[in-house]
Amino acid sequence: MSLNSGARGFRRAPSLFRNGLELLRTRYQGIEARFEAITLPERFKGTIVEKWATYWRNLVIDYKEMIIDTGRGMRDRPVRSTIYVSLLAAAGYSGAHNPSETDFYDQYRRAYNQLSLVHPTCQNPVASQHITFLERCHNEGILRRLSLGVVSFLWLDNYDKGLAIYKAVCPYLQPRYLTFHERIVDVGFNGKWWQLERKMVDYDINEENLGS
Repeated sequence: MSLNSGARGFRRAPSLFRNGLELLRTRYQGIEARFEAITLPERFKGTIVEKWATYWRNLVIDYKEMIIDTGRGMRDRPVRSTIYVSLLAAAGYSGAHNPSETDFYDQYRRAYNQLSLVHPTCQNPVASQHITFLERCHNEGILRRLSLGVVSFLWLDNYDKGLAIYKAVCPYLQPRYLTFHERIVDVGFNGKWWQLERKMVDYDINEENLGS
């Protein structure tokens, strides 16, 4: 795909989004017309049924006005709206591909299996030490995952979750926010845990053996 076609697609993004808003506005107008056509019997006047119908009618009107205002704003500011749409799409994509704890262990098992097929003398020490470190942390039960929606962090707690000694449950002895960055062992983004990915580069090459 050429740069010109990519630029045209980038310029068409606000137009496509406005077309979607236009379709939504049409649908809301139909729903609003149906609400307006509803006539309550006299026995429901002044009752909770009338209040409920009024609430939903006003809600439909508010949504329709929001869609109209959004469409006008995108038409008046196409560049800004393109940036907003792009950021929104990127955030949605990152959120949908935010790796979970299960994804980490799947990636860890694949790395472990790959490394186990290599003779210990040929294993990359960096990869071998990192896999051993993760295995020890998992056995101790101190691996934790923190999700921020679009990105996740794998960090080390002090104790296993099932441990009930005073140091493990005392709120004053819990990990501090100021030193939290020191506990991070991996960063998950776009469906992958990047530190583990980086440590496994050339996992089957031991540079010490290359010099001998």
